[in-house]
Amino acid sequence: MDLRNIRSFVAVYEEGSINRAAMRLNCAQPSLSLQLRNLEARLSIVLFERHARGVRPTPAAMQFYQHCISILGEVKNAEQHMRNWAQEISGALTVGLISTVTKSVLPQVLTDFTESFPHVDIRIVEGYSGTLTDWVISGELDFAIVNDPQIQDGLSLKALSTEELVVTSGPNSNLTHLKPISLQNIPPRKWVIPSEQHSLRGILKRYNLSGDIAVDRLLEMDGLFGALEFIHKSDWTGIFPISTIIDEIDTGRFTINPILKPSMTIDFYLINQKQRPLNKASNMLVDNLQSALQITAESWSKSEQNS
Repeated sequence: MDLRNIRSFVAVYEEGSINRAAMRLNCAQPSLSLQLRNLEARLSIVLFERHARGVRPTPAAMQFYQHCISILGEVKNAEQHMRNWAQEISGALTVGLISTVTKSVLPQVLTDFTESFPHVDIRIVEGYSGTLTDWVISGELDFAIVNDPQIQDGLSLKALSTEELVVTSGPNSNLTHLKPISLQNIPPRKWVIPSEQHSLRGILKRYNLSGDIAVDRLLEMDGLFGALEFIHKSDWTGIFPISTIIDEIDTGRFTINPILKPSMTIDFYLINQKQRPLNKASNMLVDNLQSALQITAESWSKSEQNS
């Protein structure tokens, strides 16, 4: 069995049709059919069930596909690793980030990165976790950093950081700045929440439905900058990842309260296609973003201990 067999199998598995796979591989359909028969004979298993509209993978094929994706990814990774040794870091990156990352740590990282790698062209796309995941799968993004990854075949997932969520209200709030609070003990308030598309909404919704958050009114608003500015100028309250608000701790623009009970955290993940391993520039950008996220979480933890 060689890489040609593996690539042929993966193409048929993903296309669900020998004809479409042959077009994708730019080869003749009879030749591809023969490769599949030989592969099945070599493995002594049936990989596909034939039907009128194409082929359907068997349970054995589903297992074999995972091995093949890993093999092809390792081959790509080895090729990219050697290219990185042979040439300076250059090329183009298309990166997907959730709004929390673009507001908080991206500005800290991007200036040094662009100055250190002048031959790397970067495109940053901001979006919801679900949308960014779809774009990684379709190949529109080289990688994305998300909160709520939808794991699918062919995707690689890496946990980057975990941080606390904090209650955030305006400067005239009746809450004491930086004092830990229990959500059950807060009188009914007017809450700003993100839409159903936002991964943070799922976390908040679970607590709201369990009765932990007393609600006077709800306002649904997407757009991190707009929501924070509205809260600053009003008597409304929100719950946000600490990285989005940590720079405001000493400005007096917001009242920020750690959540004592129930504890609420949010996770950040890197996703990319297994068949498209990250190049050196991508890995360095991810490492810098991860370090910045972790530093923010550690800084907040230390400030809580000292308060």
